[in-house]
Amino acid sequence: MLTGPLARRSRGFLLGVVASAILLVPITPVAGVVGVGPSTVLAAAPVSYAATIADARTAAQALLAASNAASMSVALVDGSKIVWQETFGVADRSTGTKPTDTTMYGIGSVSKMFAAAAVMQLVDAGKVSLDTPVVQYLPDFRMADPAYAEITVRMLLDHSAGLPGSDYYNTLTTAPNPDYMARQFLAGLATERLKTTPGSMSVYCNDCFTLAEMVVAAVSGKPYDQYVTDELFVPLGMTHSRFPTAAFADDAYAHAYADATTTTADPQEFVNLYGSGAVWSTPSDMAHLATMFMNGGVYAGHRILSAASVAEMGRDQVLTTLDPAPLNNYIYGLGWDTVRQRGLAAVGVTGWMKGGDTAAYHAAFLVAPGAKLAVVVEAAGYTASSSTAEDLSERILLHALVAKGTLKKMPTVLGATSLPTRTPTAAQLAAIVGIYGAGANTFRVTADAAGALTLSLLAAGAWAPLSTVAFTLRSDGGFWAPNEKGTSIRAVSGWGRRYLDVRDRAGYGHYRTDLLLGERVLPGSPLSAAWQARLGKTWLTVTDVPTSTNWGAPPSIGIVGIPDLPGYVGMAGDGGGDGGATLLDPSTSDALGAMFLVIPTAQGRDLADIVFFQRGGQEWLRTGSAVARPKASVPILASGANTITVGTEGYAEWRSVAAASKLAIAGTGAWKLYGADLAVIASGVGNATSVSAPVGAYLEVFGKAGSTTTVTVTAAL
Repeated sequence: MLTGPLARRSRGFLLGVVASAILLVPITPVAGVVGVGPSTVLAAAPVSYAATIADARTAAQALLAASNAASMSVALVDGSKIVWQETFGVADRSTGTKPTDTTMYGIGSVSKMFAAAAVMQLVDAGKVSLDTPVVQYLPDFRMADPAYAEITVRMLLDHSAGLPGSDYYNTLTTAPNPDYMARQFLAGLATERLKTTPGSMSVYCNDCFTLAEMVVAAVSGKPYDQYVTDELFVPLGMTHSRFPTAAFADDAYAHAYADATTTTADPQEFVNLYGSGAVWSTPSDMAHLATMFMNGGVYAGHRILSAASVAEMGRDQVLTTLDPAPLNNYIYGLGWDTVRQRGLAAVGVTGWMKGGDTAAYHAAFLVAPGAKLAVVVEAAGYTASSSTAEDLSERILLHALVAKGTLKKMPTVLGATSLPTRTPTAAQLAAIVGIYGAGANTFRVTADAAGALTLSLLAAGAWAPLSTVAFTLRSDGGFWAPNEKGTSIRAVSGWGRRYLDVRDRAGYGHYRTDLLLGERVLPGSPLSAAWQARLGKTWLTVTDVPTSTNWGAPPSIGIVGIPDLPGYVGMAGDGGGDGGATLLDPSTSDALGAMFLVIPTAQGRDLADIVFFQRGGQEWLRTGSAVARPKASVPILASGANTITVGTEGYAEWRSVAAASKLAIAGTGAWKLYGADLAVIASGVGNATSVSAPVGAYLEVFGKAGSTTTVTVTAAL
């Protein structure tokens, strides 16, 4: 969704808070939206929430329409009571079925709250210490950087472990993938470096919570999903919450659709990062979890967590000397994205917030423990996001505070700036103009002859405008956009690094937040001959399982040059997002493209090294747990019978087709056929007698290491 003067660009499938430009437009009423489910009032509240519910209903309808989400479910909680729950849209377009209060949604990274709570239960039991190194609980945990031994359990829960971020390979599939944890995750970490010293900086980290999941399983002696079910879902009465260990009944969950008009649902999502983002739930179930937090760890008379553990989870855990800007958007607790939710803090109320995204599902979980209020929002739709769900939850909770008398009225929305303009000096322009890297995105700031700034985003190898207006210098030293939100950008420094800070009106619109959009990268030395030779080339991953969706991208990794930034390369494809590229520093070695960005909170997430190695006279690569072979040297299928043996990594082998052919496939577990552009043409499980392959096609066959497949090639008629 693109809104405001800057376009929101991110890997929309990321588990967790969307690492992106902020710039959201407050939700405004939209008339005539259909598909609203029945309202359910489960218990009377001591105050009237009629006005709150009316506004929430209108805002939810507007969000559903604006985001083209298929459906949404919302709940408002007061103390131990759900005072309002309502569903919107259609859960199954093929039947026209609307969602109900028991329809499950994927809650993405809100699942981290269960991992954090499970760890804290073990802390309460004296079985885990937050400040004990993780290796004492997971002796098989290894990394290439010896400082990994300093990572503590607390650092996993507050995102400060220094891990690269997120190993996404084979984590989103159309069937359960039990091999991910057992075979891939720890093996991938064993090859990786840390990006910062453990404990020095909090940067959003899915892999931290996968390790926390493993700690829970190791210490409790139970599989993680079973532990959470037994110790959290059951005692909290969360009867419609579960992990995706098997396919759900069609009527149990809200379906997701590729676009706003199709009636054919996408396959059920299976997120294999259980501790980070796999839970399916309902707002009414999540209300029970909220009640437990609001009651100091007690639900329905049963103690789930100690009051001390709840308080510790809600304490500001961000300890770092890297504070180049007032980063008030992410004040990490243990599990929480922020323990000072900015929209509530602006009116003097403490709020704990957690957001979550998968590819198709989005959620917001907002708890105001002192006010005894909570809001849960869950949605299904590829163009929605946790950020918009969070804005809706904030709006509802603010209205509820008015209903309870905590606030006299809704806060005043901030207007555009009226600060006088200034003409920037050459030094002021030099301080901010340049290229900035962040995660999978790369940005550029340029100045025109009058000193006005414009922003661009690297997409498909070229700079694309990110803002439709110019930013001009004002008397406060910031460059402001001429828009009603009062968006500004400025250069800030910390740890000897320079960052681009975006300050914008956010949420309901009564406060501003700061986001470090990226770290400035200065031109480097010319690339070596080895790196020059890799530019524009593609590698095909051999470690994908057949059910992997690759986050909607081809199973490929490319090395690209960065326009106007000599000395650096980008990792694109599976390792990038939105057509962008993750910046790598190739200056230290012909074999290593090193992650190097150091950005706190959100935009420094999901980095990775890329390592090249020789195999059979060819240059292969590894990044995280993924191994990839060069596309240019994929063997060509010969006419007649071809025997293909899966290599030592599993799971896949690649072959190409020189001429239009018919393929007969036997002995394989699964296969996929791609066009020359690596878009899937056909796929199947088991034998296939006649598959049409156009010229330039690629065939991927899957199986365990050492397994064989026979592909017989005949000329196309």
